[in-house]
Amino acid sequence: MNKKYNLAVVGTNFIVPRFIDAAERSGYFHLHSIVSRKTQSGLCFRSANGYDSDVVIHENIADMLNDDKVDVVYLASPNAIHFPQAAACIKAGKHVIVEKPMTSNTRELLSLIALAKANNVLLMDAMKSLLCPNFSILVDNLSRVGRIRQCTSTYSKISSRYQGYLDGNNPNTFNRMLSNGSVMDLGVYCIHPFVHLFGSPEQVHAYADLLDSGVDAAGIVILKYPQFHVNITHSKTCATTNSSEIQGEDGTIVIDNISTLTSLKFVDKKGEETEISAPQDPNSIFYIAQHLGETISSGLKESAVNTHALSTKVLTVLDEVRRQTGVRFPADDR
Repeated sequence: MNKKYNLAVVGTNFIVPRFIDAAERSGYFHLHSIVSRKTQSGLCFRSANGYDSDVVIHENIADMLNDDKVDVVYLASPNAIHFPQAAACIKAGKHVIVEKPMTSNTRELLSLIALAKANNVLLMDAMKSLLCPNFSILVDNLSRVGRIRQCTSTYSKISSRYQGYLDGNNPNTFNRMLSNGSVMDLGVYCIHPFVHLFGSPEQVHAYADLLDSGVDAAGIVILKYPQFHVNITHSKTCATTNSSEIQGEDGTIVIDNISTLTSLKFVDKKGEETEISAPQDPNSIFYIAQHLGETISSGLKESAVNTHALSTKVLTVLDEVRRQTGVRFPADDR
């Protein structure tokens, strides 16, 4: 039987129940506490999701970090406060897993990595796609496409907060002060796996449509490699099928969704399709939670998959995309 670690979650947005479900089913974690800005909101969240009444509700992260029973913290707060919250967790001796993107910029991430090493705790990116079983199948079949000529990847989804923005509100998802926007929220899903597969690009070219709030509503990112390029499109103001392709001289691998990799197909030069994917857990976050538990129980302080180096390369690309498209966050000036 696996040792169970006491888990604290920071945030009560839609992704948090999915992470808690994955964490508890992995066999490595027990939900110990929830941090919500208002106690009543935390109590409602606990009740609505059927969590035990002994799960502690905290109104601030400092109170939670003073609890010696907490082993691991999952941060699902707005991007702009990932850095100060993760730093506080690390200084308190807690392992921490941070929702993507881990920080607002590369400078903040490098500071966290150094801090985690100094305090001998785990710091991990919560990006899930590389841990999905079908990603390993993708890697195993990559040679079948032959010489790669180009890749395409799309992640476009109309934000549930977009109408609120159009109505004159300033929801978090379109708030520059919170280090948000399309490439930070959705485009990163496309950038991360291709940087993992092919390394840092030799050139980055980016274009974006900006909202009056100062963040990108949609954009295009081109990652240029010596023999091919990766064309990425992302948007929070329109939706599409979100498929991705790795196209080679001998065939193409078609990915239904780069975030979950539910389906993979190999298409040969004659156009004949073969399904190469395997069944996966309906909650793909299960695999990142399982990996987190395995990493902690092994005594490691860095994921062997979502490495610090990979997270740094991805944020370096995001920094360059924002530089080219004119998206600047308050965190960039601190």
